Amino acid sequence: MNYLLLGILLLLNVGSWNLVPAFSEEGAMTDTKIQSGQASSEPYMPIYKPRPHSSITGRVDGGFRGGKEGEPVLRVLAPYDHVGETVKKSPALYWYLSQPTSYHITFTLEDPRHLKPMLEVGLKSPTKAGIQTIRLTDYERELEPEIQYRWHLSLKVDPESPSKDIHAMGIIERIPYDQAIVEGRTACRDLRDVFCLYVESGLWYDAVQVISDLISANPRDRVLRLQRAALLDKVGLLDVAEFDRTQNGGP
Repeated sequence: MNYLLLGILLLLNVGSWNLVPAFSEEGAMTDTKIQSGQASSEPYMPIYKPRPHSSITGRVDGGFRGGKEGEPVLRVLAPYDHVGETVKKSPALYWYLSQPTSYHITFTLEDPRHLKPMLEVGLKSPTKAGIQTIRLTDYERELEPEIQYRWHLSLKVDPESPSKDIHAMGIIERIPYDQAIVEGRTACRDLRDVFCLYVESGLWYDAVQVISDLISANPRDRVLRLQRAALLDKVGLLDVAEFDRTQNGGP
């Protein structure tokens, strides 16, 4: 039996949790139901480290690009010095906007093997600041294993001046689930065991997706916010982490 699958089954037998994980034929865990759970009094704070063989490259942050002062800050929730990884075929991608905007927003997903983008769509402008979600399942797109896909977001500040656009970029790679082996896992002591598992496996995108889904289901659970903030701190997304820490409700 695959060690990752065995580890998850062991975790799920320790205490009850209303998140019901399951494996597809390819081994990627899918989060089929997330409801509220009671956190321990001393919650586990994630200590994220990339897997030893993760590629060394990272995100490009977006911010002020020649427009007026006070333009929104754009971030992709991706590591800055290595490629973030997933075991999911169609993971969710998360990004941050410091303030609402009426600027046109474009999302682009690129496969390096092809010149034409794998996906390029306009996004609805968020009505409030904070962390936003793009679910690849909504666009019926799947990632192939061991390919480093680039994903971009851009805000068009001035249609007449592309140099003023605000850009942010991240890289994502899907890895075979049998490579996502966790050793020495001892810190998973609360009811967020799948989140702990992904963090300690170095599966960045899957950890962000699980904790973000939990926050959406339990928007006033401050422990969840602190856990996500601690994860964001580990990859230098300090302003996004601080935003999380100051929130008392909402997604």
